[in-house]
Amino acid sequence: MNKKITTVMAVYNGEEYLAEAIESVLAQTHPSDEIIIINDGSTDGTLDILNNYPELKVQTNANQGLWKSLNHGISMATGDYLTFIDSDDLWHKDKNKLQLQHMQNLNCDMSFCHLQNFASVDGKIAYTEKQVGTMQLGLFIEKSKFMKVGYFGTSLVAEAMIWFQKARLMGLRECSLDDVLAYRRCHATNMTRGSTFNDGLVDVARELIRQRKLFNK
Repeated sequence: MNKKITTVMAVYNGEEYLAEAIESVLAQTHPSDEIIIINDGSTDGTLDILNNYPELKVQTNANQGLWKSLNHGISMATGDYLTFIDSDDLWHKDKNKLQLQHMQNLNCDMSFCHLQNFASVDGKIAYTEKQVGTMQLGLFIEKSKFMKVGYFGTSLVAEAMIWFQKARLMGLRECSLDDVLAYRRCHATNMTRGSTFNDGLVDVARELIRQRKLFNK
């Protein structure tokens, strides 16, 4: 029996890049069986764009933030595997196929891929060096193993970092592909830009230390 892949996205006022992100998921050589998008109280044209894709499972909520929205999408997922994409990012067309094969060949619980940041500079696309995608964008994981760790926290700016450390401390087996399979768009309104995000990383660091101490007892 073939196992199903669920892709989860949360979007808030993402009309500028949303269609490109969706198209990159729909273009997969190993398609996602289910694409769940949580519209987090958008006030722009996001919902109009989502309505152009009847194959999506769309849930519109009052604004509650990224992590609560992702958790809601995960709770709706019926697939055996979970993948994630932000509303302004892109996937390589073989991301699902290669990460699924990778996990099955190595018998690991979660697979990472490399990613590249990119931006439009003077009308041309510029890419950074590839890096290991240790964020939800680069993750491919069995849902049962994700739920063993639990949902993302909802109070800090970089809850994925905390979730990944907890997964490792709990002994989840990870493997990483050297291929660049995800592309993170850099632009002025990225959540991970600016002083508010950087200030929030202090609290994230404290939580990472607290978590390590708990598991080392």
